[in-house]
Amino acid sequence: MKRNFVGLIFILCLSLPLFSQEDEINKKSIQAYDPKNYSLNTELKILRKSYPDCTFELNYDEEVDDFTITVTAENKSTVFYWCKGLYLPKSQLDSKEHYWRVIVPYNREPIDPAKMTKEQIEKIRSFGSTENRKKGRVSSKALFEAIYDSHTFKDTEPKIVNNITFLGKKTRIHRSVLPALRRVEKKIYSLAKTDKETKNFLDNLASADAYYWREIRDSNTRSFHSFGIAIDVLPKGWSKKIIYWGFEKNNGNKDWMLIPLEKRWSPPKKVIRAFESEGFIWGGNWAIWDNMHFEYHPEQIATLDLIPFTEH
Repeated sequence: MKRNFVGLIFILCLSLPLFSQEDEINKKSIQAYDPKNYSLNTELKILRKSYPDCTFELNYDEEVDDFTITVTAENKSTVFYWCKGLYLPKSQLDSKEHYWRVIVPYNREPIDPAKMTKEQIEKIRSFGSTENRKKGRVSSKALFEAIYDSHTFKDTEPKIVNNITFLGKKTRIHRSVLPALRRVEKKIYSLAKTDKETKNFLDNLASADAYYWREIRDSNTRSFHSFGIAIDVLPKGWSKKIIYWGFEKNNGNKDWMLIPLEKRWSPPKKVIRAFESEGFIWGGNWAIWDNMHFEYHPEQIATLDLIPFTEH
């Protein structure tokens, strides 16, 4: 939790001299440039590195007094307002307080409940409440709808690769993410040859479900499963394990956030690192933890290059 906060401050405090303003901001924009928007250049570099098949063109809207980023993917272009890292279409600007930043530092360690303060515990409890999940902030999916050309069910379905397997289990995935998933698979199979933990993980894997069109439970926003960029790896006998915060909460456990790390099912650390090395983040590191869940977010993994990390 502490590192999450420190990491966020770090990325927000990156100084402009790291990148030339002339690289990213045309002369017309420089005159209207707001120094408080200094992390924009960093974020554009991260997005361009993370999604090389897309283009991200920077301009400035004097009427709105904000930078615009035109995202072009699949020969389609969509304009977003930077909005201090929210990346919103114009139609969402009036409700910007409802959204989180898109690029946030990736926390590479689970939050240890044994080290949480009472204040942190109550914040997490409140964050995971049904009321907050229905009315609280969400991540706007608009940018990812443009990147993956997946605005609707009709848009998304043709881009889903069906009838494939991952680690021997049938699954469906967005075609853009398939190469990264194949590299993860190759690394895990290689690890299993010499690492007993990884081999045991493979032997006890029950399913690996990815694409499924749905909203996030208790919220009004799409799940990344509905983009085909998230995958759940379920072990055999998972119902006997503590694997997902929501199951505990819905079963009446008000202290779900205090379940010790050692009592939660988790993929082997080497498996998690294999996913991370190819741009996937692990849900077990979230405050509202989902230990079976991986999402393709290279823009978050890229923040590890900016924030020093020590393996524990």
